[in-house]
Amino acid sequence: MVGLTRVATYFPRRRLPRTLIAQQWGGRAAPGERTVAAFDEDALTMATDAALACLGDDDPTSVDALWFASTSAPYLEKQVASMVATACDLPRRVVTTDVGGSVRAGVAALRGALDAVRAGTVARALAVAADARLAEPGHELEPQLGDGAAAAMVGREGVVAELVSQASVSEEFTWTWRTDEQRFVQLADARFAATHAWARDVPEAVKAALQQAEVPPAKVAKLALAAPDGRTAADGAKRIGCAPDALVPALGAEAGMLGVAEPLVLLARALETAAPGDFIVVAGFGEGAEALVFRATDALPSARPVPLAERLAGGIPVASYARWLRARNVLPLDFAGEAVPTYIEWKELKQDVRLYGSRCEECGMIQYPQARVCVGCGARERMAEQKLQKTGTVFTFTLDNLAQVPEHPMPMVVVELDGGGRVYLQGTDCAEGDIAVGKRVRLTFRRLSEAAGNRNYFWKVRPA
Repeated sequence: MVGLTRVATYFPRRRLPRTLIAQQWGGRAAPGERTVAAFDEDALTMATDAALACLGDDDPTSVDALWFASTSAPYLEKQVASMVATACDLPRRVVTTDVGGSVRAGVAALRGALDAVRAGTVARALAVAADARLAEPGHELEPQLGDGAAAAMVGREGVVAELVSQASVSEEFTWTWRTDEQRFVQLADARFAATHAWARDVPEAVKAALQQAEVPPAKVAKLALAAPDGRTAADGAKRIGCAPDALVPALGAEAGMLGVAEPLVLLARALETAAPGDFIVVAGFGEGAEALVFRATDALPSARPVPLAERLAGGIPVASYARWLRARNVLPLDFAGEAVPTYIEWKELKQDVRLYGSRCEECGMIQYPQARVCVGCGARERMAEQKLQKTGTVFTFTLDNLAQVPEHPMPMVVVELDGGGRVYLQGTDCAEGDIAVGKRVRLTFRRLSEAAGNRNYFWKVRPA
């Protein structure tokens, strides 16, 4: 049996109320808000958070492959999948692949992971999808897009949703696009695209997958369709022949359109309430469509994903539209950091990205950064590498109001890590009172600075 063993989602803590956009540009505001990446977040960091949540307490060395999907990756020439794999401490021999070019890339990455496990070339594979797309200020897409990530573990043991069938449709159709010289997502005629491309391709792919599985559409219990709006999704369900109540509710009002991550996020929502034996369909659109059919297993009730409502809870509203544009560097933002030479990155990779400290073989003390002399007992050359946990408790902290960062104050936090060791890191995603002595926190991989035309990433601390 090949299928999903675990699914996890991640949403930035920042929220942009659509009323703020309407106040700036005029017109009526759609209800709700959209999730927006913080100034130190992008598709890479969100994918890492989702992947770590999906791994949980599993041994990362048991993962053989990682697919990363995004249309807004922070690099055009540099593999992001390898960076995510390194931050998750996956083995050096892991197979890594970047997938992009279309918002159906998330489903395509999941299909690639499923195919690899089914073929037997890998035993366990991780598919991660993340997007932080930008629309031009004042554009009709600006209030609709949302930022987020999702990850799915694929294997043969502990399967919660077995893969039954899959189908694809591929054909050129211009809807949303972005050339190599454009930063903002472009949009063609949205209504025409929904009625003459989405409504044609997605039902065709889903019906082909159901036919292959010999499952009548009426037997589909959960239909996860990434669609531009609820009306289009409902029309798609009708064309497929599924019951209206099978349609998994989208996140338009709560988060927005999540790009490559949306189909996997909706799949996670479907798994929240699916019963063993239920057929679940997930589909993504973009120059064609990709559809996967799953059957929920008896293992699902004991391994459901964390509910989306819980993942979305505790959001921090963006107080200023202009400040948000500056944080995303739409308006000029000049906070230059220090360039990290390649040889330093190479030399300290295990310490800084995989997050390994030192453990004294004489007294057992764990410390970070890695050292050759124990600060506890003074033993020399008796230090062994020690993998550090990514959860802990605030030991002490200070608030920096002078640092050159877009948001003040910036917490500087000493964390007592679970399992031993202390780290001194920047705080992020903090509302008033979130950082206090004794508070539980979690480490998150974020952008630290930009310099010499490149981006530096490191670990920060966010509220647990």
